Amino acid sequence: MNVRNRRIQQMFGFMAVLGLLFTAGCASSKTTANLSGEKIFEAEKAVSVARDGNASVNAKEELGVAEEKLAKAKASFGKENYEEAANLAELAIVDAGYAGEKAATQKKLNALEEMKKSNEALRQEIHQMYMKK
Repeated sequence: MNVRNRRIQQMFGFMAVLGLLFTAGCASSKTTANLSGEKIFEAEKAVSVARDGNASVNAKEELGVAEEKLAKAKASFGKENYEEAANLAELAIVDAGYAGEKAATQKKLNALEEMKKSNEALRQEIHQMYMKK
């Protein structure tokens, strides 16, 4: 009888461990899904910020790469490939950030070029005024 009780206890222990592993596996999958969903949301925000920062004009290619990776992340999420979705979303965030920074840099370079032209026009005007005297 003692051997039988021991076997029953072992079976209950085994079933409890299996139950915990199954629960942990489901929780892990849900956590991974939540994480990849959050990453996709962050990527959407990053792409939107880049677009608002004029990346669609000054960094079209880079913004396109970010949008493509975001679309692939969403597709992977839809196929429940959460790890790939999270990785692609992170890449989209980086690419969108790069596109935004490139657009901001180009905007500053354009402003600098305008200032150079303005300074040159003023220089010529001053030179002409000086030469008339």
